[in-house]
Amino acid sequence: MDEEMVVTPWKVSGEVNYERLMEQFGTKPITRPLLDRMRRIAGYLHLQLRRGVFFSHRDFDWWLDMYEAGQPVGLYTGRGPSGPCHLGHLLPW
Repeated sequence: MDEEMVVTPWKVSGEVNYERLMEQFGTKPITRPLLDRMRRIAGYLHLQLRRGVFFSHRDFDWWLDMYEAGQPVGLYTGRGPSGPCHLGHLLPW
């Protein structure tokens, strides 16, 4: 019997079902057309995008739409960005 998939910040076990992860977290696959679009806009693709390290995204296509429309855009990322506020949050705010 196959071990059940477990994916947490601390553990990954079992056979990872990427489709199930995307459904669970509300993300979409990073497709070749999306990568081609990013390359066209930026002039290159980051090494990790070229190597397929990332498999899905949330709203990256929307972000590119806004960027191409000349709207001001930004990215905010980090470990636990939806966790409780602390002094470290003062820098991006």
